[in-house]
Amino acid sequence: MRIYKFHVTLIALLTFCVTLITPISPAAAFSLTDVLPQAAQTDTSSDGGNMLMNILLGLLLGNFVNKFANVQSKLPDDISKVLGVATGSGTTSGSAKGAQVVETAKTLMGVPYVFGGNSVTRGLDCSSFTQYVMKQNGIRLPRTAAEQFAGGTPVNKTDLRIGDLVFFTTYKPGASHVGFYMGDGNFIHASSAQGQVGISSLSDAYYTQQYIGARRYIK
Repeated sequence: MRIYKFHVTLIALLTFCVTLITPISPAAAFSLTDVLPQAAQTDTSSDGGNMLMNILLGLLLGNFVNKFANVQSKLPDDISKVLGVATGSGTTSGSAKGAQVVETAKTLMGVPYVFGGNSVTRGLDCSSFTQYVMKQNGIRLPRTAAEQFAGGTPVNKTDLRIGDLVFFTTYKPGASHVGFYMGDGNFIHASSAQGQVGISSLSDAYYTQQYIGARRYIK
């Protein structure tokens, strides 16, 4: 009888602790009498107590796991990252690699634009700029804008990710200018108009008119 009372006391304590950790809705709530078979409630033997303990521990553990799974599925992404809980693949505006490429490109802000230039000290043109930045991040690109446009994976304008190459037709037909998409409708490029590496908007009238497509080289 003492063993049975000890088991019931322990189970009640476990029920209280689990309820504090994972509150359940009224529809899912249960009491000890709900889950105890009538015979088990009146069984005062040691074997009956052990069987009762095992049954209730299984029920409590199952309830805890189910409630944790429900809470996990509803966690915001930022909280989930802090807790180390995965809540699904989700979508992002750009890969970590793409962000790294853009950060490299930004370190060249102000480098002079030189047509045909290939030096980060004396000057770069648009395609040598993209080629150099990609090389610093372990990605090889051909030299000219037209060659870069001929490779990679075509990307719709509505699906641009950070680090994608955006192309324009400028002084000659076909892809003759290129830059890196930065997000928020902006791109960074070696600009002849600015005379240096700078940032422009895809929504500018000129670039909207001259835009011809994008390519993705970052996997």
